[in-house]
Amino acid sequence: MTGLAADRIGALAFESRIRVDELTTRTPSLEAAFMELTAESVEYQAGQPR
Repeated sequence: MTGLAADRIGALAFESRIRVDELTTRTPSLEAAFMELTAESVEYQAGQPR
């Protein structure tokens, strides 16, 4: 899930009587964030004619 804090997800699961054994917050690495932000700004992409 994205967009909600782990404690809110846990509360919603509890209210819905859904057992959750573990919640982990994942944050992207700096490299992954950079690649996502610059994905469309490359000069050359594989498979495209020049």
